[in-house]
Amino acid sequence: MSVDARHPSCFVFEARLYVVPSWSGHGVAETRRSLGPEIRETSRGGAGPGRWAALGALVGGSFLGGVAATVWRVDGLWALSLVFVLGAGVGAVLAIGTRTIFHEGAGDQVAAVEAPNPSDRRLPAVEVPWDVARAAPEDSTGDELVLWSTLTSRYRDAREALVAGGGDDDRFTDPREAGARMAEWESAYRTASRDYEPVARLLGFPLP
Repeated sequence: MSVDARHPSCFVFEARLYVVPSWSGHGVAETRRSLGPEIRETSRGGAGPGRWAALGALVGGSFLGGVAATVWRVDGLWALSLVFVLGAGVGAVLAIGTRTIFHEGAGDQVAAVEAPNPSDRRLPAVEVPWDVARAAPEDSTGDELVLWSTLTSRYRDAREALVAGGGDDDRFTDPREAGARMAEWESAYRTASRDYEPVARLLGFPLP
């Protein structure tokens, strides 16, 4: 008793399960591609800012210290140390700035490559709540999953809106407006509950 991405009408995108309605006229793979590239927590590699700063400090300090000793004829240890520290600070700042410029340029190129074509349209797909997927029979059709998921999500949204609306502070709201708003939420909840009840019975969920 469970459904997952192995179902012929389903796929997973960004850790969410989706089902493709039969009336869409599109396949699962095509619909999955229309959602865009999946976001992954990956790194483009390269040294971090700390390593760039350390390398820049070493190069800058060594360069300026060498110039001070050979060109400026600075021979005091204390003076050479100050020159080295000054060069290290300048080198670290320049290194971090250079890294930032290169990484921003690389990021723009990656975004340009991975950005979906504005003309591409997202094909129809319905998100299946994971508890619905776990409770659904293995032989469920794609359209059954669409129906159960739609009614379940609508009921939960209506319940959440009613609970959140009931907790609003209406002291500065017109009583008639507040009453009409609450009546609208209650009506939406009653309708959603009535439609959801058969689904809850079928899937073994608590009744509304």
